[in-house]
Amino acid sequence: MFWLVLMVGSLVVVGLSVLSYWLTQLWVRDSQKASPYECGFDPFGSARSPFSIRFYMVAILFLVFEVESLLFFSVLHAYCSGLEGIGFYSWGFLVVLVLGLLYELFRGALEWSRD
Repeated sequence: MFWLVLMVGSLVVVGLSVLSYWLTQLWVRDSQKASPYECGFDPFGSARSPFSIRFYMVAILFLVFEVESLLFFSVLHAYCSGLEGIGFYSWGFLVVLVLGLLYELFRGALEWSRD
């Protein structure tokens, strides 16, 4: 039974991929429709200009601190529901979070320079 479900699932995935490729080839017939701009104008330069590495650093730091702040909300909820023993762990988590922020701040990863 497992192999049957696996084979049917694989066939569905491959079939949908082939159908998607075929349908996009029908609609994209000229180079302007395939360009990344949707306004109808020809691009002035390369559409694949690289971003600064600082942009990626700030984006990854934002994601890391966003996930850590979401994890901290569960710690606060556990503390408010009567688990006083979790206070030590929540303060430790907060200290590690602030130390990571200070490390990135003193390393200069949060400074935005114009390149």
